[in-house]
Amino acid sequence: MLEWWGSLSLAGQIFTLMAVPATVVMIIQAVLLLFGIGGGGDVDIDVDDISDINADAGEGLSLISVRGIVAFFSVGGWAGLVCELGNLPTVFSALIATAAGLAALIGVALLFRSIMKLQTNGNIVIENAMGKRAKVYIPVPPRGEGSGKVTILLQNSFVELDAVNEGDRRLGTNETVTVCAVEDDNTVVVRGADIREKEDYEEQEGVSKWVY
Repeated sequence: MLEWWGSLSLAGQIFTLMAVPATVVMIIQAVLLLFGIGGGGDVDIDVDDISDINADAGEGLSLISVRGIVAFFSVGGWAGLVCELGNLPTVFSALIATAAGLAALIGVALLFRSIMKLQTNGNIVIENAMGKRAKVYIPVPPRGEGSGKVTILLQNSFVELDAVNEGDRRLGTNETVTVCAVEDDNTVVVRGADIREKEDYEEQEGVSKWVY
């Protein structure tokens, strides 16, 4: 193994360090998703200054997610390594790796958008979200500074909704919030929940295992 590692170029070693850990995480996510645990391992990630990055390639298509980033590094890393082993110039290997990673990123985003659409198309009435608690998936900036996303249990289905903030405090990923108004067919107005609301929410059956 060490001999193989030593035979790689610097670029090949970098691609390997990208691909192997990301692939391990991807496998863990797949296993968790298979058993219905933790939403496929999409763990807490707090994107501070890029909190509202919804790099839209279509309506509701969010490219920034743990799953997408893992897919980018896994697929991109392996593609780059294969190119390096094929003795392609490093610059071409890097370009191909980037293209493959972006394709995987977009593919994951499209897949999960389709899943969410299947969930939300099942006669979900968004008005039923009023007063319910949810968890932040993509951070919600302060009032008037854009939108984020929340996931919420509606009519026995977990759905993803756009969210705008009622208050002036940024609501971070995995934070418990309360829906206080409905803005349109896919957007709710939320506010940060107090400690008691958070505890009540986490005690709901199944929700305590719901990790983003």
